Amino acid sequence: MMLWTVEPFDRIFPTDIPETVTMDIKGGFLEGRMTPSGFSVSRLVSTDLKNYLKSEYSPGYIRKR
Repeated sequence: MMLWTVEPFDRIFPTDIPETVTMDIKGGFLEGRMTPSGFSVSRLVSTDLKNYLKSEYSPGYIRKR
């Protein structure tokens, strides 16, 4: 497969992937990364379906330190 683009190689295939951190919650865990302002949620894995309705577990939410 060929990819023809004017974008730099590093922008398409980044080499500096941020370290993933997990945070335990009741019924599962959150996956994300640490930022200067707190923990940024990227994924929720839970067996409790009510957790998926909580806005503090949604992707992009930043949990303060």
